[in-house]
Amino acid sequence: MNIHRPFSRSPNRLKILLVQPWIADFAAYNFWIRPLGLYSLAEWAWERGADVHLVDCLSPSKAPGKFNRTPEPCPEVLRGFPRTFARYGITREDFRQRLRDAMPFDAVLVTSAMSYWYKGVRWAIEEVKKIAPDAPIILGGIYATLWTEHAEKNSGADLVLPGNMDAGENGKRLARITGLPCQPVRERMPWYRLGLHDGADYAAVRTATGCPYKCTYCASHRISGGFRPRPATEIIEEIDALYRIGVRQIAFYDDALLAGFSSRLMPVLEHVYRSGMRIRFHTPNGMHARLLDETAASCMARSGFVTFRISLETTNPARQKDTGGKVSTEEVSAAVKNLLRAGIKKQAIGIYLLVGLPGQDLEEIRQGINFTKSLGIRPYLAEFSPIPGTFEWQRLEAAGTVSMDMDPLLTNNSVFFRWFSGFPGKKLEDILRTSRTAD
Repeated sequence: MNIHRPFSRSPNRLKILLVQPWIADFAAYNFWIRPLGLYSLAEWAWERGADVHLVDCLSPSKAPGKFNRTPEPCPEVLRGFPRTFARYGITREDFRQRLRDAMPFDAVLVTSAMSYWYKGVRWAIEEVKKIAPDAPIILGGIYATLWTEHAEKNSGADLVLPGNMDAGENGKRLARITGLPCQPVRERMPWYRLGLHDGADYAAVRTATGCPYKCTYCASHRISGGFRPRPATEIIEEIDALYRIGVRQIAFYDDALLAGFSSRLMPVLEHVYRSGMRIRFHTPNGMHARLLDETAASCMARSGFVTFRISLETTNPARQKDTGGKVSTEEVSAAVKNLLRAGIKKQAIGIYLLVGLPGQDLEEIRQGINFTKSLGIRPYLAEFSPIPGTFEWQRLEAAGTVSMDMDPLLTNNSVFFRWFSGFPGKKLEDILRTSRTAD
């Protein structure tokens, strides 16, 4: 597999280094993870006259598949948790060598994903500072947005920019610290034409940013802002280009993939079908069941979708309404039937159940698992993690369970579920085990 090729630095042009840090967790799996935010920033920087280079700590890695894993000392706040804390991704020496190969660079843009992975962010920034102590380091992404003050104190970055880093006031601040002009000096170049793809056979695509729903446990509105669809022609151009450079698997990382289906995704999939491209499409983010009608199911089936994930979260009608009203149990049943009628095998379908929500009991989890299995579909348990700025966070904060003074490591989904849900340990593990076994 090819690694990101170094850009030769052009005279009188700034060079921006983009860094996707390691994952720091008890477990991690590569569900076609790609640094989409950094791709956007690369386009922004190129448009303002800079050369760009990407160092991705999670590449190369097979998808779907396991990341390379290096055990690390467990942080003090997580002592006693019965799993091994680890660094996931390339080796530390490999990262250092890639940094040396990318020299010289004038500024570093680091992204961040899950807030409880922030140790990986800190590790990456520490290594960059050893290699290039004078280059300003700017941190953005999810952790920077949701835990800004914590990131300012603990990440080691020179500047933390919450929210969209390449727009509005953040764009001006980013231009000032990098030395780039605020306004474009040349046409924006799509990321896949900037030499940023690593040669893997998979890629991730978003057909829109944001989500039209506002569920009580989700922070999409804080991270991505309002729902902003991309033109179908732009998505088609991206998929065509990725196919030409060898991509054969594409994961859609939308929060609301099926919203506006007839005008957005449907034209894309019809183009893929007519052109004869043999692509395996995946939906690792849960799709909205009420939008998965017969037309959508048929179109997706004939266009090469092989992984279908549907969000149910709970079968409790009151909680479905209380958490945002985006789905009902009946709508999930109908969505599954539509997929099966379209020729999709049951093994390709999975249903997400959210477990550990405030106020949820073990019986509710058990009922969700039993319902999903009654459809012949595998349940995938998504352990609840409290996210600042959401209604569920406010509810837990009022109860004294969480606060912005706590270490984000304690919001790790596995940790929070087992330490703060209040569920009896053995009974909890028995129920989790039933979700992984066939009837």
